[in-house]
Amino acid sequence: MIEEGFVRMYAHDFATLAARAETGTDVEALVQKRIGEARSHAAIMDARKGDGHLPAVADRLVLEAARDDVRMIRAGEDIPGALARRRAFLNRIVDILRAPTAPAKVTMAVRA
Repeated sequence: MIEEGFVRMYAHDFATLAARAETGTDVEALVQKRIGEARSHAAIMDARKGDGHLPAVADRLVLEAARDDVRMIRAGEDIPGALARRRAFLNRIVDILRAPTAPAKVTMAVRA
């Protein structure tokens, strides 16, 4: 059985990193670290509680990326642009989590 707390924790952490990236903070190292932690933690959870923890996080991030009522976007900003960047950021994480192995180097930069 997939633990909801596990899924919620990682989805929240990645959404928070998306918000930090939107402010211009370099979060690439943090993203890479958290992806590695999610993969290793999911392996442990799968062994103890049953398969599917990492795919469940990816599925939750897809839902999170589709949300339009995000508190972390400040009023007065380019809201459609900020939502698009957030969606792209989270969907890149979903792609990484769904990949069989992590790529050697992934860039998570939001702003050019």
